[in-house]
Amino acid sequence: MMNLQQALDWIPLAVLVGDGRTRFGRVHTDTRSLQAGDLFVALKGEHFDAHEFLAQARAKGAVAAIAQQGLVDADLPGLEVVDAKLALGHLACGWRSQFNLPLVAVTGSNGKTTVTQMIASVLQAWKSGEAFATAGNLNNDIGVPLTLLRLRASHQVGVVELGMNHPGEIAYLSALTKPTIALVNNAQREHLEFMATV
Repeated sequence: MMNLQQALDWIPLAVLVGDGRTRFGRVHTDTRSLQAGDLFVALKGEHFDAHEFLAQARAKGAVAAIAQQGLVDADLPGLEVVDAKLALGHLACGWRSQFNLPLVAVTGSNGKTTVTQMIASVLQAWKSGEAFATAGNLNNDIGVPLTLLRLRASHQVGVVELGMNHPGEIAYLSALTKPTIALVNNAQREHLEFMATV
């Protein structure tokens, strides 16, 4: 668990709304998966704005939120930030820095999820209950921070999948993840859509 004051310390230019001692366990970006005691991050995209769901998040049990506006109107403590997605990354980076464990980062054009899950299976057999891994293919600039925020003191080793759809994303995700081992599975033409060359 962490509290809003810790989050405030990790997120530049954030403004505290409410009590900094407010504690939360899980971090979610989807009100459909919220549970009592969670922190809700209100993301804004081209076709959606989760700020419209701040009151719903509170009703579903969120104890706090990270948002660009609307916390006071929703009667929800939290942090007002310039960019909620970047704030999620800062929060994950701060949280990750508290854990000293070997962490493998897997990237590449094809097979990332399969290789990540294979490594996770080996680690789980070696360190049952103490191995940490990406769930599914949460491998982008939202999924990786959410994955890192699941780290707990009981974890002794881990593997995280890193994907990309724009230049610089792997560097950004690596800075958050701070891997001790990097595995580039392959580099194929799939990324020519986003990059000038392989």
